[in-house]
Amino acid sequence: MSPFAHFFRPYPSLGLALLISAVGVPAQETKAPTLSLNAALQRAVEQNPNLVAQGYSERAAAALIEQAGVRTNPTLDVSLENFIGTGALRGVNGLEATVGVSQVIERGDKRSKRVALAGRDREIAAAAYAVHRAEVLAATAADYVATHAAQARLRLAAATLDLARETLAASESRFKAGAASPAEPARARAALASAQAEFARAQASLANARAALAANWGGDAGEVGDLAGVLRLPETLPSEESLLTKLSRHPRIEYQQAIIASRRAALDLERAQAAQDVTASGGVRFLREGSDAAFVAGVSIPLPVRNQNQGNIRAARATLAGAEQSVRAVELELRVALGAAWRDLQVAHTAAKNLRGDALPATEEAHASVRLAYEAGQLPLIDVLDAQRELAALRREILDADTDFFNALIRAQALTDPAFTSTPQLFSSP
Repeated sequence: MSPFAHFFRPYPSLGLALLISAVGVPAQETKAPTLSLNAALQRAVEQNPNLVAQGYSERAAAALIEQAGVRTNPTLDVSLENFIGTGALRGVNGLEATVGVSQVIERGDKRSKRVALAGRDREIAAAAYAVHRAEVLAATAADYVATHAAQARLRLAAATLDLARETLAASESRFKAGAASPAEPARARAALASAQAEFARAQASLANARAALAANWGGDAGEVGDLAGVLRLPETLPSEESLLTKLSRHPRIEYQQAIIASRRAALDLERAQAAQDVTASGGVRFLREGSDAAFVAGVSIPLPVRNQNQGNIRAARATLAGAEQSVRAVELELRVALGAAWRDLQVAHTAAKNLRGDALPATEEAHASVRLAYEAGQLPLIDVLDAQRELAALRREILDADTDFFNALIRAQALTDPAFTSTPQLFSSP
């Protein structure tokens, strides 16, 4: 079970869950079906254009395995001698012809080693696909969280816009009743214009986020409707040690291990190449005037007095050593990335809990008190507007902290659970 599974329980106070569910987004004429994270991840795996193209690399590598096992073709040799000469060899009277076949006989078990190397290259192609798949899933999950956050920001903007309209209506009523100066409705109209501009920006941000999410499977923003569920901030975090133990299964580590295995197979093949191949030949020689014939046979083998493939063998050894060193560099890089994600996870989790648990109730209480005092004629409109701005700013700050937390969690899970098997539990029903 993933270390995240045990703590996906709803946080029992106000926060992003309430912000997303409390205020509605204006209905559209045609709405795409609700999209879950699982559905988005599945679409990305099946339809991502780059991932589909990457899949052909493994097919190509499989074809090369077949080619590596093919034996060399025999060679047909035809030679003609003693014709179009002078004297007795004038014309074709003295023609002699030899028809033979030669075959290279590989030594050093080269064929099986070629097949082994091609098999290792296919494993590299499969590992490269897994790395690319993990990257696509991580990008899709991050864009899904970004779209969820943009959706929440739009709802916050809609709530602020409704509040600004109510405030304008109240200030105009007070002005008509002679209980307020003309400045109050003017300030309220300015606040309403600001809220309308913020709502328009939130709409554009949501459209951009939906387009970025749909691009992961080659789609467009129209395919992304309201996202399923609400984000739930967990009460506790998994231990850093439990996450570190999963790094060894990251696709990039497996990719480097596949490269090392391929480099070893390449070294074996280069060593086998040092064994000189034998060429055996045989045929029939037709002697003068075609009246006589005789069999001919021969064997040839290079003398390895200069070239024993020593340079290629040394190069293969160096390449193998470099690949073995590279896996350590990748492991270090992943550990550093996980450490950064873990620290960001802690900071964002603490900030979100504190803002939601302490600051939000106090700010909401202060806002309610100011509105009551304003309605009773005890405070000017400027105090109401200030209280509204403070409440809206705090809700956006909480949303930002929640988003930072989930982004850090996505980064951590991309390193420890690249398939994101537990992430959908973050999006529970409201």
